[in-house]
Amino acid sequence: MAANDPYDSTFGEEEHILPLPNNRQLAYAHNGPATSRTVIIFFPGLFGVGRVPRVSEACRDLQAHFIAPTLPGMGKTSTRDKSVPYHVSLARDISALLSHLYPTDAFDTLYLSGGSYGTVPTQMLYGASYELFPAGRKIAGCLLIAGFSPLKYHEGYAKTLSWQNWFSFGPPTQLLPFHLLQWLFRMVVGSHMNTQDGAEAFLQQHIFSKMDDAERSKFEQWLGINGLSEDSFIAKMASDTIRCNQNWDGFMEVSDVMHSDWGFEPKALDDEHASKPMLVVGSSDDQLGGASNDWLVGNYRSVRLKLLPGGHISALFYMDELWEDLFGVVMRT
Repeated sequence: MAANDPYDSTFGEEEHILPLPNNRQLAYAHNGPATSRTVIIFFPGLFGVGRVPRVSEACRDLQAHFIAPTLPGMGKTSTRDKSVPYHVSLARDISALLSHLYPTDAFDTLYLSGGSYGTVPTQMLYGASYELFPAGRKIAGCLLIAGFSPLKYHEGYAKTLSWQNWFSFGPPTQLLPFHLLQWLFRMVVGSHMNTQDGAEAFLQQHIFSKMDDAERSKFEQWLGINGLSEDSFIAKMASDTIRCNQNWDGFMEVSDVMHSDWGFEPKALDDEHASKPMLVVGSSDDQLGGASNDWLVGNYRSVRLKLLPGGHISALFYMDELWEDLFGVVMRT
């Protein structure tokens, strides 16, 4: 890293803790110039925690301040108050985080982004009322990777689900009492993901072993550019999984959150909200997410779909291109 480079991979790995009201806390990582007037928030997916060791070159070119919160009830972020709707609690937490990092509100532009389950909170903030989430007025664009839809409005969503998603957030999860399917899923998955070796084996089986030759070639190219080995990359993903699973409360409510009221209906957004560009990114062989792409494109107004080759994490290898696409659309708007 150059002496004057505001992006530090070591710092981006560090976990920070923001105290919140009612004895709660929010874990997050951030990277880039803390005085930047362009802010990017990225929400990780299920079994992920907020960390930002690498920032896309396209985001660096904007000198953006990149922030990655850990979701409620995961890792070291506290379980939310269940008497408060998820979308309300989320907006309050992220507002508190922005106020902490920018106490004088000294930023002009906000980009929202998320991967897989992280696209749920991303959309909640995109559509949040400006009274609830004042920073929403500064949203310039939104990036959804392997995204999910608000199931309250997505009729027939179950027809699009893989068997894994059927049992993790499909109709049975809302019909059976006491979160029985979630407990079963937690027992089965948790038994494989509570040790480093077990988590690495799980990731190998469900993600990396499913790569075809073309995706593996792209993966190896990306590893080389970032100075990583495959073993070290998988080991870090596994470590993040274990860190996330320090608290299972967030996992247990995934289905409830996806079926809940997100605070808005995409088709009913007012012009000011709906005019903010959105890029929906899917992968051709993704069995875990992205089944809602067509619905998202059909229900948000200022939206564009980009399909990539590969599986669930293939967008990672195209992040420069994706951010450049979104920034380009914003600049032309």
